[in-house]
Amino acid sequence: MIKKIAIGLIGLIVILLLIGFALPGTYDLTKSVWINASSESIAEEIDNLERWPAWSYWNTLDPSMETTYGDKKSGQGASYSWKGNSKVGEGKLVITESSPTKISADLFFMQDDNPSKADYLLETSGDSTKLTISFHTEFGMNPIMRWMGLLMFPSEMNKAFDFNLAHLKELAEAKPKFSVSINEVATQVLYYIGINTTMSFENQDAVNKQMEKSFDELYSVCGKAKVDITGPPFCLYTRWDEQKKEMDMICAVPVPADAKLPDNYPIRKNEAGFAIKATHHGSYNTMQTTHEDLARYVQYKKLQEEGPVMEVYITDPTQEPDTSKWITEIYYPI
Repeated sequence: MIKKIAIGLIGLIVILLLIGFALPGTYDLTKSVWINASSESIAEEIDNLERWPAWSYWNTLDPSMETTYGDKKSGQGASYSWKGNSKVGEGKLVITESSPTKISADLFFMQDDNPSKADYLLETSGDSTKLTISFHTEFGMNPIMRWMGLLMFPSEMNKAFDFNLAHLKELAEAKPKFSVSINEVATQVLYYIGINTTMSFENQDAVNKQMEKSFDELYSVCGKAKVDITGPPFCLYTRWDEQKKEMDMICAVPVPADAKLPDNYPIRKNEAGFAIKATHHGSYNTMQTTHEDLARYVQYKKLQEEGPVMEVYITDPTQEPDTSKWITEIYYPI
């Protein structure tokens, strides 16, 4: 009797293995959600691996999971490895592609050298972004893994996708929204001559007249000295006093580092570094909103300002009378 049962079990196992070889050797899943937020606000959650615990389903399965980050924690080449309970196992994730519209990652489960693939696509339409997550894995010729792909993967992966999409949507939509696009950029060394002015910032017309007067003087000085101006004019705001309602402003033009100019126009240097940048479209009189957005961005990101705010006037108002076409780049050093 026992011999017959054993033979029956062996036969059943053989049948299951044979069926396993006939099961699909791959598993694919794709799901999408529309999010009322910019692609940048979503991408930064995915691109930075330290933020994954806030939205990843797998972290909820083992809160005490051990995570070890690689040398990079965001962007292409960033990686982390994990080791947890039987529900999450162990493995490694590596970001293989990082762009504003697509982030891709390889996932190595256990000791498998053949990675699974995950893609996060971001498509913007108006004020919303469509986030699409795709997953692809191959089971090879292992019939047991093929059975797992049939019985376990669909349930868990669908649950994970729904969880991740919902939490990424919640995180992104809770972030503050800005009227302009704001980027974190590297800035270069800038040599310039400038004119310092202390004045009230409450009267924009007076500020505009002072700027016009200062720039006329600087252009005249460079013209007489036959010195090339190497870029658009700009202003540095070195002091802003809300109580006194006044500011210290330097109207400036960039010049070569070795330019020969009168002694009362010394060449100054604005150091290289990092800044947050916004591009303002329209009249100077409406730039306050853009400045307020940049200030809120600094607070939201918990950044610290380092150095004077800079406005770079890309459009020459004397050549373009339509203020709606004026372009001004604004930099907050951080």
